[in-house]
Amino acid sequence: MIINSLKRFGITTGAAASAAAKAAVIGLLNKEKRSTVVIPTPIGLRLEIPVEKVEIDSEISCAEVKKFSGDNPDILDGLVIRCCAKLNENNEIVIIGERGVGKVTRSGLKATMGEMAISPTVREMIINAIREVTDKGIQITIEVPNGETIAEKTLNKMVGIVGGISILGTTGIETPVSDDDYLEHIRCELNVIRQSYDYVVIAPGNSAAKYAAELFDSNCIIKVGDRIGDSIKLASNLFKKVILAGLPAKLLKVYAGIFNTHYSQGDARLESLTHASVLAGLPYGTLTKISNALSVEEAFTYMTKEQRRKVMNIVAEKILSRIKSFNDNINFCVIIFDYDGESLSRVGC
Repeated sequence: MIINSLKRFGITTGAAASAAAKAAVIGLLNKEKRSTVVIPTPIGLRLEIPVEKVEIDSEISCAEVKKFSGDNPDILDGLVIRCCAKLNENNEIVIIGERGVGKVTRSGLKATMGEMAISPTVREMIINAIREVTDKGIQITIEVPNGETIAEKTLNKMVGIVGGISILGTTGIETPVSDDDYLEHIRCELNVIRQSYDYVVIAPGNSAAKYAAELFDSNCIIKVGDRIGDSIKLASNLFKKVILAGLPAKLLKVYAGIFNTHYSQGDARLESLTHASVLAGLPYGTLTKISNALSVEEAFTYMTKEQRRKVMNIVAEKILSRIKSFNDNINFCVIIFDYDGESLSRVGC
């Protein structure tokens, strides 16, 4: 089978910030203006990323990198991420978010409430990139010149991030998973897996795939992005067993019958979580907090681990009943992970 078109991968805002930080440190210490830098990523790949501009002063150096989204429809494509570096008195690397970087105003997100929206994974990426240049103490300031304006066109405010964009990315790489042509890629990958396995694990994203790899052979796991329903339909015609493994936010959309989980196709995450929580018999006070939360992650902070398990079991059972309608002759399984990777529910396995 031939894929008719090759899709371009992109880089995350976190990878852009890491590249800008490394270029700024090279400028600061070596007085050198690099046109590209190579950075390490959490998945072991190294990325060579173009640097748009480097400005060097006696005590500070700044570099700019443009976010590149590949063939993903992304409003952040082309956005400039600017990092400035100066020496720190101790040997630590301090990372500060300023103009255009959002601030976290609600609990449950990857960054702590009150901090700037720079994920722990990105902070580690930046530190690793800088440590390839020096072991000296460095202060990095991240700015996104047009971040506050662009953020108004994103969902950041709805989840409790205000004043700018988030600096995110679990792998550093942005995969083109949201367009129609990506289905052909999924079909090809399923056919490859079929040659060696009679089952397949459908994982919407990087974290789901990572957690699933602790339970299954990584070679039988396929990342499908938003196209969950289409991928399950394709897989149900090829395998004896199809396992859907994901995190709560994505799978709560499937619970509501939204099988393409791209934001443009609808959103019922908190409504679904509230509904399942009612069915699970959670206390009224907890239900109120859940329904008023801005994100699933925040809502989870109001629930005990046992309550999460009870609610997610209801969600998994409903999802299982939905996907069984695709093919009655297939053994389907649904696994829902907590945000720390622990399995909250496992139905049909």
